[in-house]
Amino acid sequence: MLLRQKVLVAMLREARNRASRIQLMKWAFLFSVETQSHARNACYQFVPYHYGPHSFSLYQEIDALIRHGIIENPGKHGSHWKLTDLADDVALSLPTPVKTDIYYVMKRYGAMSGKQLIELIYEKYPWYTINCKDEVKRRQTRPVADIAIYTIGYERLSVDDFLNRLLMKGIHCVIDVRNNPVSMRYGYHKGTLSRLCSLLGIEYFHFPELGVPGSDRIELAIKDDYDRLFARYAQTTLRDHVEAIQHVAEIVETRPGALMCMEANPASCHRHVLAQALSDMIDLPVIHLEWPR
Repeated sequence: MLLRQKVLVAMLREARNRASRIQLMKWAFLFSVETQSHARNACYQFVPYHYGPHSFSLYQEIDALIRHGIIENPGKHGSHWKLTDLADDVALSLPTPVKTDIYYVMKRYGAMSGKQLIELIYEKYPWYTINCKDEVKRRQTRPVADIAIYTIGYERLSVDDFLNRLLMKGIHCVIDVRNNPVSMRYGYHKGTLSRLCSLLGIEYFHFPELGVPGSDRIELAIKDDYDRLFARYAQTTLRDHVEAIQHVAEIVETRPGALMCMEANPASCHRHVLAQALSDMIDLPVIHLEWPR
């Protein structure tokens, strides 16, 4: 069991084995922003959603705990998560600082209702109100980046962290330029990423023809290997798919969009070659987001 999943189980134990979905989500958020454990792998990352901070990854991992029989399945319309008897056999073995931080959160916020937690977080953390279902409660406006050719890589980022960074940068459109949009990491499969983007008001486009096949990325070790790959990409892919490039150009000229691939370092990714070709075509600056990271 992952450390952050153990934290959820420990919180439910502190809440006498039962809490609403909203309560557990908000406790996990407060744990991530108000304790020292945020620097460890004990925390989830969050995005602004309908009722404040939300973690899609947390929901995904709760489902894993349900499959393992540790949390009771509340059903589609259930409002509470409950620990099962099997949870009594789970050895949490939490580090002492994490235990201390859980105790702090539950002592301070454990008795609050979901509604009280939402109102408190809206007041203390206004960024997370930008996508509130109730527009009257939005205390901050969603930013809009200047028109440019942005690029970003999701390497080492949870999908929640990735999407939150896009929102904070004012990006309103993801342009996926992976040839094969799958990932072992939750959230980055094309279908899932498209759905999560839609939930947050981010447009999603996919141009597989502008990607690099995995077979072409085998045994890339030194700079010369990458230079040869990117030269071949410019001479073949970019020349063979002019119509797709023109479509991407139309997108980035009309709203702040980011070319997305996996690699954090744009110099190790074909997106920097594509971005430069777009810049030459439509005379917009190239801005590589979240690098250096």
